[in-house]
Amino acid sequence: MAKGSVRRKGKKWYYRFYVEDASGNRIQKEFPGTESKSETESLLRKAMEDYETKMFLAEAKNNPALLPIQIAYYTGLRIGEVCGLTWQDIDLKEQCLTVRRSMRYNGTRHKLEVGATKRKKIRTVDFCNALADILQQAKREQARNNLKYGALYRLNYCKEVKEKNRTYSEVYMLPRTEVTPETDKCLSFVCLRPDGAIESPSTVSLMCRRAKGKVPGLEDFHFHMLRHTFTSNPLSYGAAPKDVQELLGHSDVNTTMNIYAHATREAKRSSARLLDKVVSSG
Repeated sequence: MAKGSVRRKGKKWYYRFYVEDASGNRIQKEFPGTESKSETESLLRKAMEDYETKMFLAEAKNNPALLPIQIAYYTGLRIGEVCGLTWQDIDLKEQCLTVRRSMRYNGTRHKLEVGATKRKKIRTVDFCNALADILQQAKREQARNNLKYGALYRLNYCKEVKEKNRTYSEVYMLPRTEVTPETDKCLSFVCLRPDGAIESPSTVSLMCRRAKGKVPGLEDFHFHMLRHTFTSNPLSYGAAPKDVQELLGHSDVNTTMNIYAHATREAKRSSARLLDKVVSSG
C-alpha cells in the first residue's frame, strides 16, 4: 500500500502520497481535499487505490496469465481448476461453468497432468456479466491467434495414464501439423498463451510473484488470496454460507466460514482493490 497522509492548511484539508514519475523516481504529490478530515481521508484512500490499480494494470495487462486471475477473482476457483477449464465447461449463454478437473505439475514425472478436483466432485459455478464479457473476448482472441499462427499454432492433447489406484490424463502440446495417436484426446483449454500453448499453474504463479515484486501494495499477494476474496465478498453482502460453500467446493460450511472469519482486512482489500479494475479491463 502506498504511504499517504492528510494535513490541514487553514480551513481546508489536503492529502498527499508517493507516486512514481516517468523516470521511475518516487515523488510525493499533494491534492486538495475538503473542509472535512474524514472526507479527505476517504479521498486519499480512493486516490491511492486508483493509482495502485493503474500500476498493476500496466504490469499485467499484456500478460496472458491475466485470464486465470480474472476467472479466479470472479469464481473462487483454485489455480489448478482454472487452468484445467475447457471451453466445453463454459456456458456463456447461461453464464455458468462446470468444474470437472484440476491441472497440476507432477514434479516426479516432470509432466503436466489433469485429474479429479481436490474433493473429487463436479460442481457448477455461476458467473457475472463482467466475466462473461472477458471470456467472450478471450474466445475471440484465441480464434484470431489460431489464424495468425497457422501451422505453428499448438494444440493440446491428453492421454490416459493408469497408475496403481489412480487414473489421470497426461497433458502435452504439439503444433497442429504433428500426428497424434488416435487414443489421445484434443482439449480446448480456456487459458492459453497466444501460440495456443497451455497456461499452466506454475506460469500463473510466476506471474503473481513478479507482479507483487513490482507493484506497491502487492507484497503479500498470492493467487489463493483471490479465492479468499471471493469467499468474503458474497458473504459480506448476505449470501447464504451453504451456497458459497458449494460454489467453492469446500468439504463443509465451517471451512468457508473460517476463511471468512480469518481473512485479514488488508488481504481482502488487496485483492479487491488491485484486481477489480484489472480483471474487468480484459
